[in-house]
Amino acid sequence: METAKSRGCLICGAPLRYHKSSRRMRCSLCGTVRETEVACARGHFVCDACHSGGAVSVARELSMRSVSSDPWEIALSIMRVPSVQTHGPEHHSIVGFALAAAYCNAEDKREDLPVLLDIIEKRSNRIPGGVCGYWGACGAAVGAGVFLSAILGATPLRGGKLCNMLTAECLIAIAEVSDIRCCKRNLGIALRETVAFLRERGIAELSQPQIVCEFSARNRECIGSACPWKPSA
Repeated sequence: METAKSRGCLICGAPLRYHKSSRRMRCSLCGTVRETEVACARGHFVCDACHSGGAVSVARELSMRSVSSDPWEIALSIMRVPSVQTHGPEHHSIVGFALAAAYCNAEDKREDLPVLLDIIEKRSNRIPGGVCGYWGACGAAVGAGVFLSAILGATPLRGGKLCNMLTAECLIAIAEVSDIRCCKRNLGIALRETVAFLRERGIAELSQPQIVCEFSARNRECIGSACPWKPSA
């Protein structure tokens, strides 16, 4: 059942407060002290690791099981799982996982998927929550770049140009929609842009995502009819 907690603070459901500068706070779940710009209105702080919880593990497992070449279909199956929150850093991994699974299914490279998921998980875990506002680079777009880097075997000396181009195209498309973040909206945009990018450059032919939002009722900041995914509820 949907609760207030899934729409705000994981501890009490209160709205989150985003501050201009970071401060050291103790995670209300694991007790780890970390730098953060985000806490709820009642002073609770949940670190990225606790926020994502088992969601990343579930996302990986569902990606491994999928036989689809449509990354949105894979991502949707993951985001429907209750442990995946409305917003959060787990979406950075979900982008890469869904793309990697769709790519391996489309290109008959299933044997490559476990290694790709390992690479994507390790790299995506380094992308903090809230970077869309604090770094100027949405984690969904960076997650798409991580995926492309993984399948190309890119390094700082080879292959990085295409990865940067993809991330840039995703960022522009995300920025053109709204100043208010929505992890699920931005995830869908990153998937759409990546599918087009891969096709235009002859890298892979993935199924074109047909996206309709199922999650608007869970999002306090939903932009409604301005969203490209036409929220269904």
